[in-house]
Amino acid sequence: KLALILNVIDPKIGGVMILGDRGTGKTTTIRALVDLLPEIETVADDPYNSSPTEFDNMSDEVRNRKASKEELPIALKKVPMIDLPLGATEDRVCGTI
Repeated sequence: KLALILNVIDPKIGGVMILGDRGTGKTTTIRALVDLLPEIETVADDPYNSSPTEFDNMSDEVRNRKASKEELPIALKKVPMIDLPLGATEDRVCGTI
């Protein structure tokens, strides 16, 4: 419970791993938590949910558009929930060079 609350307060923590027996409500709990979170501001036409104001949370394309003083359309979106298998590694999720 504490880990979930801290991750909501500071997403830079990087996530929470939830373990438990089948049928104990792990996924239901997380989906309910996601529904309670406020919507986030994103650049409307950006597939990466880039922030329209935080430079560190912008894709390269949005940074270039912002640098050229382009007006960025803003949309409100629900916080995405990502469900990964236990053995998922960063290179398999994000890819490698």
